[in-house]
Amino acid sequence: TGFEKGKVYVVEFWATWCGPCIKSMPHLTELQKEYKDRGLTIIGVTSADRSNTLEAVEKMVADKGGTMDYTVAWDTERKTSESFMLAANQNGIPCSFVINQEGTVAFIGHPMMLDEVLPRVLDNKWDPKTDPAKLDEAMGKLEGIFGSVEADPKAALKSYLALEVEHPGMLKDMQAAKLSLMVRAGEFEAAPKEFEAIFAKAVENKDGNELAGLAMMLGDKSMNPDKKMAEHAMKAAQESIKISGEEDIQALVAMAFAHKLAGSKDKAIEIATKANGLAEGGYKQFTEYQLEQIKAD
Repeated sequence: TGFEKGKVYVVEFWATWCGPCIKSMPHLTELQKEYKDRGLTIIGVTSADRSNTLEAVEKMVADKGGTMDYTVAWDTERKTSESFMLAANQNGIPCSFVINQEGTVAFIGHPMMLDEVLPRVLDNKWDPKTDPAKLDEAMGKLEGIFGSVEADPKAALKSYLALEVEHPGMLKDMQAAKLSLMVRAGEFEAAPKEFEAIFAKAVENKDGNELAGLAMMLGDKSMNPDKKMAEHAMKAAQESIKISGEEDIQALVAMAFAHKLAGSKDKAIEIATKANGLAEGGYKQFTEYQLEQIKAD
């Protein structure tokens, strides 16, 4: 019914159709477990829209089980959304609000930033007036790094690693992005170790989409021009199929990319064609494009 003085809260807005929201759920669960004894309460708030019904929310919460192990609230008549999202002029999700011990909004932003923010809020070392701007500056550097990767992958990776030292919390949940930089930069001694860490965490969280994304990244010639780590791409694709099922479109496309990277182009086309046949609606455009990419030399 209210924010208790001396305690810290995260109010995070999400929906069942929001891919980045779903990706953030295991991370929010980890944070809730890590800081529960220090008075943190995380509340995932969602409300009705055409594709986000109470029934769909209840089913997702039940299906996610231990990977969504924090408070979930149904926002009747969008009253909470109006008080937070609309009042703060926020229109994208996931979006998290950190409420400090004084009941003040200390931070508004993506949940991936919470590793950087929460420890300092809990230690009373976060300044709500000045520190968000510093974090915005760091985010600007990150955007610049990925904007420069095409011109100089090695320099981009070097800048990323330097930023990681400055803001480890901010980049804690960006291992896949780091791996992509390593692959683009041709760092194939360090890249497999980074892959294994991401793979293990995705398997633990039963995150088939994360595993499919790994395989697709490694199979994309623009991301992996050296065409290395074929066995890693196959490992990720196989585990994605195991978790998501043999008719999951994204998992099938990932498997197709893994086969192409391994040199089995005919098998890759066969699997991508199957995915295209299963696709409907907006997914059809995605699978048709990926099939053309698979067919291309």
